Amino acid sequence: MWGRWTQAAAFLAFTIGMLRTVFIPAWIEQQPSFLFYLPFGAKIWAIMGGFMPPPFDREPFKPSEFAQWTRPGDLIISPAPKSGTTWMLYCTHQIRARGLDEGFYDVSVNTPWIGWRHKPGQTWRELKELMNTTILENGKNVKEYWDNKSYSFRIFKSHFGPVNENGTEIDVLPVKEFPQVKFLAMLRNGKDIVSSLDTFFSNFRPEYRKMWGGYPFVHKTRVQALKDFLPDGVLGSVFFGYAKSWWKFRHEKNVLLLHYADMKRNPVKGVQKLAKFLEVDLTEEELARVAHKCSIDHMKQHEEKFNYLLWANPDYNGSVMCGKDHCAGITDGSLIQSGKIGEGKNWFTDEMLKIWDEAVEREFDDPAMRRWIEDGGDF
Repeated sequence: MWGRWTQAAAFLAFTIGMLRTVFIPAWIEQQPSFLFYLPFGAKIWAIMGGFMPPPFDREPFKPSEFAQWTRPGDLIISPAPKSGTTWMLYCTHQIRARGLDEGFYDVSVNTPWIGWRHKPGQTWRELKELMNTTILENGKNVKEYWDNKSYSFRIFKSHFGPVNENGTEIDVLPVKEFPQVKFLAMLRNGKDIVSSLDTFFSNFRPEYRKMWGGYPFVHKTRVQALKDFLPDGVLGSVFFGYAKSWWKFRHEKNVLLLHYADMKRNPVKGVQKLAKFLEVDLTEEELARVAHKCSIDHMKQHEEKFNYLLWANPDYNGSVMCGKDHCAGITDGSLIQSGKIGEGKNWFTDEMLKIWDEAVEREFDDPAMRRWIEDGGDF
């Protein structure tokens, strides 16, 4: 009798396992929109094995597809989250425009995010078509901005890592397969990333969160947030995985790995380093102009340019983020923050700092790598 029960239990476990790991994930990949109509649809998506975060799409970076939409000289900017992404998008744009472009529309238009769905169920094929056909409110085609013929190179946003041995599921960028495409990676002190991201997740507009079935999730406590960001947490790749993957590629000729702290300490030197990597010779006058426009002060004066508009989703009106009022008044949706170096440690309790530092020591056994990850400098 016990043998039959054991066999039945084993069969049930096998069936549940197959449903969870094979059939249900395959179904939700084909019919993802259904889940996000539910208030907690994003959590169901995650439990059932859906790729996280749900708006991310890896399809554009399959080598066969990547070859179709990229061309030599293109720049893929893929920093770790909350590590100066918008800053680098705008700064590299100013370098290619030599600081003279006054027609910058929005960071999501001039430097679009590839691999980011504007709504549940949207395919890369659909988004690629919309990138070439969408007419903006000013009557211009969106392609006039991101594929402007006056630019010497095009700029695209990502948050993915490079394809590498023992990489994570977000390591999909074909860096070595496409040496003529440039990749800019940027890291920040891990404690700064965690503290900034925890606030960032709570600052999405309610209508955006509703569209994605409750995503991004809001942590109830900082301890819960810390658990998710540790190496074995659901967001462990945000810092630990990202750092490990891009560190392996720091000497590749088509990769520039920067540290946020270095750019903050000496922005002019940072612009020079970027320009050299992008093969743009700036005169002293151009360098001064670009450095000024790359400053946080200048960007804050033009916050309306950094709203992350969902131009490929006609059913969504407005930007993604709440702004300074955290949605109470929703006065703006800009992503521009001060981003001070080292302020993240204030988010941690002493016990949390101990847990974090032990994880850093354990995961990064190379002292040189560990020093650079913490505070930048030469490597």
